[in-house]
Amino acid sequence: MAYGLRVYNAAGTIIVDYTSRLLRIVANGTVTVSRNSYVDVTISGMANDDSWTVGLNNSILSSFYQDWYYTKSTNNLRIGFNSSSGSATQAISYYVFRT
Repeated sequence: MAYGLRVYNAAGTIIVDYTSRLLRIVANGTVTVSRNSYVDVTISGMANDDSWTVGLNNSILSSFYQDWYYTKSTNNLRIGFNSSSGSATQAISYYVFRT
């Protein structure tokens, strides 16, 4: 016997089952990264596979840069900011999801 959540629609059809892969937020926050550097964020259980998704966004009050990157690894998210000009630091919001 399996355990978990099962959701039905009005017609009685299962729309979410205990085997369904749903997206859920695991962690979020904001880090300040210096130009041409990175910050490591500990995310318990994180792995570098397709079940983990990361979204990055810079502060709405900061200049708009597209020079940020992330790297997923075991229990760690590395957020970096590479730029040869502009602000010396950049506030970057991150969102970590898991399916």
